[in-house]
Amino acid sequence: MLEVVSVSGFSEKNIQTVPGDAVSVRRGGLLHGTKVATTNGWKLADALVAGDLVRTMDNGFQEVKRVSHDRIAVPAGEVRPDFLPVRVPSRAAYNGRAVWLMPEQGMAVALSSDGNIDEGLAIIPARLLSGHFSFSSQTPAEEFQVTSLFFEQDEVVFIEGGFQAFCSSCRIRSLSGPSRRSYAVLEESEARSLVTSIAEAGELSAIANPLGALPAPIPQEPIFPIRPPSGVRRPGRPGRPNVPALFLRPEWQT
Repeated sequence: MLEVVSVSGFSEKNIQTVPGDAVSVRRGGLLHGTKVATTNGWKLADALVAGDLVRTMDNGFQEVKRVSHDRIAVPAGEVRPDFLPVRVPSRAAYNGRAVWLMPEQGMAVALSSDGNIDEGLAIIPARLLSGHFSFSSQTPAEEFQVTSLFFEQDEVVFIEGGFQAFCSSCRIRSLSGPSRRSYAVLEESEARSLVTSIAEAGELSAIANPLGALPAPIPQEPIFPIRPPSGVRRPGRPGRPNVPALFLRPEWQT
């Protein structure tokens, strides 16, 4: 079994704690060192704090409401996949280095056609990926740290390798405002069947999104207007508007 010791940080912006569901928080989370897409590009999961803005699949950049840090201890001789992280070797997906996934961390899997799954997404535990696409159940160390992120609503966030990690709202609920969509969590048998069919078809893109692996930060505001104000020339050299300018005009730099 895994031994867990946990501490948490909270954002105090308009939230309350109530009972809620999660994808096995006890054995979920992101191992320390895992990179998460934020407004400033990739950032280590263990460096995130309540209030940081993280890129989500469906709701743009969302504020982290709570961060939980857990210490995991794996007994010597533990070999059961259900109690071991999943190791994704370098280049096995869209990762330049090995990525570790906690066994019960919910992962978003894209479905090309299934009317029963909202927006073509299903949530499965990462442990079911072991044995497929060169993924295997191992442990990085006898003891290691994991971080769990919680948002105002259920969210799917982008982590390195193009993987899409499900982050439950857990016990965090907003006091006001519209409720956004949640995600379908598949039953064990359905999830196993889905993973098997994906592996047999070799559809790696169903579990790892190449666009989600882009390292560059995504600006929330345009760098400059699509059309300039009336009477203002587009960037370029006088008399040669098609030649790139070394520097933008001052009025275009605001």
